[in-house]
Amino acid sequence: MKNILIFALFFNLLSCKAQEFEKILLSKTDTFELYVNDEDSTELFYYKYLPKKDIKGVLVILPSGGEIIENTLKQITLHKIAVEKGIMVIVPSINWGTDNREAEFKLLDKIFYEIVLKHKISKDKFIIGGLSGGAMISLTYAEKSVKNPEKFFLIPKGVFALDAPLDQARFYKYCEREIERNIYKPAVDEAKWIKNNCDSIYGGSPEKFPEKYVENSIYSFGAKDGGNAKYLKEMPLLMFTDLDTDWLINQRHRDLNDWNGIDIISMINQLRIMGNNKAKVIVSQGKGIRLDGKKNPHSWSIMDSEVCLNWIMETIDK
Repeated sequence: MKNILIFALFFNLLSCKAQEFEKILLSKTDTFELYVNDEDSTELFYYKYLPKKDIKGVLVILPSGGEIIENTLKQITLHKIAVEKGIMVIVPSINWGTDNREAEFKLLDKIFYEIVLKHKISKDKFIIGGLSGGAMISLTYAEKSVKNPEKFFLIPKGVFALDAPLDQARFYKYCEREIERNIYKPAVDEAKWIKNNCDSIYGGSPEKFPEKYVENSIYSFGAKDGGNAKYLKEMPLLMFTDLDTDWLINQRHRDLNDWNGIDIISMINQLRIMGNNKAKVIVSQGKGIRLDGKKNPHSWSIMDSEVCLNWIMETIDK
């Protein structure tokens, strides 16, 4: 009898876990390499976490650049606690992508259309966000959907973003400094790749083509209304960044000019000056820890999932 009860309990746990999320296949091909580091797979898909109660809204979580979904979900609890509060959670297989983001946006709109059609959810109940590259995609989708709503399936109700590089011109200058310092090889190699990519896309440096960098940046320091940031002047935003000066100096030999938080704080300040009191930034100190246990402020751990969920619930209810 005891064995039967144990088996029944085990079976129920497996059933609950199996119902916890569903993997929805979108395509068997990945023409634009939207999802990398997935070995030989070319599938594009999304994970769907469906609450057992009435659906209050939809939370879309985007991994950082090159990070597979499973590793993202190991570092946060946001998806779990959101489902418990009646929020459907969507995690798309997008961790890389294109320069103009059109393929990413097309895939997101396909997902959003499916969710709205199947679950009868209002288009004004979607919150989107992520870390690093995922944050950039989220913010860019929000800006462009406000600017050209006819080209997008929906306008997000709000965006949460972790440590996103915002200003392409300032990021270019960071790459130049990183290359000149020539200390941490992986970062130097990345900086060379980013700089060469910018030179190829925009034709050269920000000094030569400033208007192109403003046009393609989420936020531009010194530009009128922050450049594209003006499209977020009514958008609820919650941004996270971590200031770890010990890590900056001793691990990477960088200074505050190399910290994404400078532009994050600047953009939030600009938006608040423009009247957006729904734009917020949370600056932590030394919270950044990667999945491998190493310190790094560019990490999911800088986000307090409970704080983020409370903001999501407040935003969706308004």
